[in-house]
Amino acid sequence: MANSSDVRYASADDVLLALDKNPDSATDQLVERAEKRAAAATRTWINRTGRPFHPERVGDPDEPRSWEVHDVQDAESVQPVTVQLNNRRILPLDPEEGDELEVRTRRDTWRPITEDEGRKWTLNYRGRRLTIYRRRVKLTPFDDPNKRFMRITYRYGPLGEDVEIDEDGLVTSVPADVADAVAAKAASRLALDDELKRSRSNDGNLTDRSTKRSALTDEFEDTAAEYTGFSTI
Repeated sequence: MANSSDVRYASADDVLLALDKNPDSATDQLVERAEKRAAAATRTWINRTGRPFHPERVGDPDEPRSWEVHDVQDAESVQPVTVQLNNRRILPLDPEEGDELEVRTRRDTWRPITEDEGRKWTLNYRGRRLTIYRRRVKLTPFDDPNKRFMRITYRYGPLGEDVEIDEDGLVTSVPADVADAVAAKAASRLALDDELKRSRSNDGNLTDRSTKRSALTDEFEDTAAEYTGFSTI
């Protein structure tokens, strides 16, 4: 299985077709470029919309310093502590998949509570609201219990949906409009590459290529706006 940086929501063929190129006559080098641009465009889609269509991980399970960390306001209160995680559509926490939730007990000491769901914490998986039923009772001098109260590594993505990813990292279960948008974004980047290469020997077709690239970019932006709820107008 490909790693996360290779995951693509559009195939090389989709990218080439968006550029009005025949995939059957494309060179291996061009196909490879199209795949790399599709992977980069997929990353742009996720960063722009927050809507991955495969399990996307936050933080490296083997590197806690990369985890999502949150401060709170009432760590010493008897009331539950509520935290809004950075992403919605969180997949159920599963230690077997590398998911971990920890609370800080001392200045640099953390206690895992991942397996205590329902007793020490609850999570609205679709709405990202995490509630922790725990308070700091042992305080350390010069240590603010509200700072770095908890840290977490988790996955988010499609909830309750089947995800199909082939061995090369192509997610085949992506909605058609998303695949088209990612292909358009990747194609626009390929077109820009070609424009930069040919600008030195302007062959008179740069205006047409620029117009095509602009249309491809608009297609991506319009679809991304639909999935985030923000208009591009």
